[in-house]
Amino acid sequence: MPSKIELWAKPIKLVGVPNLHKVSDDLYRSAQPTKTGMKNLKDLGIETIINLRSFHSDRDEIGLTGLAYEHIYMKAWHPECEDIIRFLEVVMNTRRTPCLVHCMHGADRTGIMCAIYRIIAYGWSKSDAIQEMIGGGFSFHTIFNHLADYVKELDIDSVRNFMSGSKCTSS
Repeated sequence: MPSKIELWAKPIKLVGVPNLHKVSDDLYRSAQPTKTGMKNLKDLGIETIINLRSFHSDRDEIGLTGLAYEHIYMKAWHPECEDIIRFLEVVMNTRRTPCLVHCMHGADRTGIMCAIYRIIAYGWSKSDAIQEMIGGGFSFHTIFNHLADYVKELDIDSVRNFMSGSKCTSS
């Protein structure tokens, strides 16, 4: 069995899409794409853009590309369980994939969402997911180390139950 490091997201060069990595066949991650980047993402086969930025819409960048769009107004200093559920519902809906998730830098908010995705969708341990989040080459900012603590404390069963209609909590 390969080590988790071999399964970490792979960098991809695509004009207009900084810090782009392929997490899985259904999920890519990046920093803020440009208008050219959005067109190139559509050409790559991306179906849905998930924007985690609080104060920026992608409407101008997406334009008439035909990309579907989800805007989750996420705060890096305080993740909300509802934001995580909404993200997971989009990326685990095969009619909406492949998706690209991004924030401004593609490091912190994007990182926590991808870590939780690894745990829920692929059964990764919290430790393995956090290792990729911090050390995967995405330029994770240490000012947001509390995001790793959030993942450690997150009640994964509660997230799964919430996706089935129950209440979501962290432990």
